[in-house]
Amino acid sequence: MSDVCDWPELLREMEAAKRCLAMNDGDGLWRQEPRQPPATPEQVAEIAMVTCCAVDPEYADFLLHSNGWPAILQDIDLFGTADFGTLPYVEAKELLHIIETEGDVRLAANSSHLIPIGASRADIDIFAMSCASVPGRPAVVAWIAGGEIERYSSFREFFRGMIAENYAEAESLK
Repeated sequence: MSDVCDWPELLREMEAAKRCLAMNDGDGLWRQEPRQPPATPEQVAEIAMVTCCAVDPEYADFLLHSNGWPAILQDIDLFGTADFGTLPYVEAKELLHIIETEGDVRLAANSSHLIPIGASRADIDIFAMSCASVPGRPAVVAWIAGGEIERYSSFREFFRGMIAENYAEAESLK
């Protein structure tokens, strides 16, 4: 797998998946919102001050193309730089702390703790990224809803997984 990610192409794929979902969501079950404009490098750098963790390079690169995505899947928002430190972030962080304490989610061997990078507005779903204790390794991303739903080896794989989940949701709504 290449170290370079073609975010414009992946963003177009996600937009196509979201259009397909919107066409099949005749009852208006899910919010349909566009991705956010790109963040600045300075905004991305500020995340580390809130999380006390270096920003994963793939997530940072994504933010430079799209500063978050409201309702990226169902009602789960993928955080942009302005979301770190807000009430949804703090609530997700508190829930992750409880989940980690109870041992319901295993951390990657090279991780010290989980950082929320997305959360549902109305449910218990959280997207969390491991805080890598070894620089240079991709951060693992977990989808958690009470327990671990899915684990992705990197942010890029997580994003591809969200594209697939949107297409699956669109198919289920036909």
